[in-house]
Amino acid sequence: MKNKQQEFFHTTQTTEDFLLYKTDEKPPEVPGKSVPGNSAEIFSLHFPGVQSGKAFVDSALSQLSQSPRFGVMGVKLDDHPESGSLPEPDELLKFLNLLSSFCQRENGLWGQLEPTLFICFLPDKNAEDTRTMATEFQKALLEISSRTLTLGIAAFPFMEYERKDMVENALKALDHAFFFGPGAVVAFDAVSLNISGDHYYQRGNIEAAIAEFKSALKMDAGNVNVLNSMGVCFAVMGDFSAALDYFKAAGKEDPLEVMAWYNTALVYKLKGDKQKALKYFLKTDAIQNDVFEVVFQTGKIYFEMGDQDTGKKYYARALDLAMETPAPSRFIGDCHAGLGVRDQAVKAYQKAIKENPNDAHALSALGALYDTQGENPEIAAVFCRQSVDIAPGNSLFRRRLGLLHLKQNRFNEALKEFKTADNLDQSDAEPIPGKKERKPKSIKGRGEKNPKKPKKKSPVKSAVHG
Repeated sequence: MKNKQQEFFHTTQTTEDFLLYKTDEKPPEVPGKSVPGNSAEIFSLHFPGVQSGKAFVDSALSQLSQSPRFGVMGVKLDDHPESGSLPEPDELLKFLNLLSSFCQRENGLWGQLEPTLFICFLPDKNAEDTRTMATEFQKALLEISSRTLTLGIAAFPFMEYERKDMVENALKALDHAFFFGPGAVVAFDAVSLNISGDHYYQRGNIEAAIAEFKSALKMDAGNVNVLNSMGVCFAVMGDFSAALDYFKAAGKEDPLEVMAWYNTALVYKLKGDKQKALKYFLKTDAIQNDVFEVVFQTGKIYFEMGDQDTGKKYYARALDLAMETPAPSRFIGDCHAGLGVRDQAVKAYQKAIKENPNDAHALSALGALYDTQGENPEIAAVFCRQSVDIAPGNSLFRRRLGLLHLKQNRFNEALKEFKTADNLDQSDAEPIPGKKERKPKSIKGRGEKNPKKPKKKSPVKSAVHG
């Protein structure tokens, strides 16, 4: 079970915001620093026979091609803990000499990948041996230097991974280790894959993210974070059935899991099942009543169901929470708009657009508010038109634009928008939120009702068992 005080961050794939844990993001890099320019020179001058980069990795793997087992350490020489400075040449040389003697003692192979990042292969070592070696190496460096080392380790054989995968696995473990701060040692595991998958997801490579999450579930079938991450991937792809399977599996593993139930509610909302959406929003709020997104979305669904009085109460609660913790500006705008505080709503939407010029929701809402405040219809139309350009599959945005065209006596243009909006509402296909000119992508056979066909395997079980 996770600490419920962990911060959330939003996906950027949808107009609705699914939640992931903020600790799943890659730690921010410290700006303004440069790599020591003479690092490669020091390396080549003092260790002319040691290879670097891909050539080193290929050579090492070739030498270990018949080895039944070996360990890999990804070794990062940390920046100074106080000043944040990179190692000076003499510090780097001390480290390189120690690494060289250490690998020589263990019959290991080592090389440089980046100025302060190195790989060490340890023949005939398993994961436990490699962790012991990593800890010994850390202690040895501290005896001669104030610098610390952060290490990620992996070992062959492991599951279905091949020898060539071990360096990448060690680097994923190293990425995982960075979350614990300088001096950490982390072995490759399901969390390492979850972090790697989240990196792929944030870069928009959903298929690669899913592959990482599936591998993680083979290692830890009940990992709630991974199950939630898988659900988010399928949700943004438009495969809502699979998304619900994963979110509910996460909730089954941890009944107090806020994100899983919240994301379940969002999926039902996207499917148009407002009653079930409300059920799960209320369930989430009962578990933890101080999450802005949960309170906001509960208020929003009440508004959509026609219960404005209850919706306003939740919006007021959401605004109180927004004063204590950061909240998405466009959501704050929705709260103010729902409560009838238009001036504050305008300010919030303007802030949202400043933060993200492609926020179609904020653009459309701001255009509509400008219209109700008596602004020039052409100015309001600019914002509404831009929202439709960004999210052409949103019928609400098109209706707002159509109304503005109507006020400007642009009847043909208004009629076009109204007809398009009606067609979108009547379409059987569920739109992918936030996607442009694209229909939902679904897994072959999912959702098809054909009693003659065998029942499809649960996507959760498929991910775990292959």
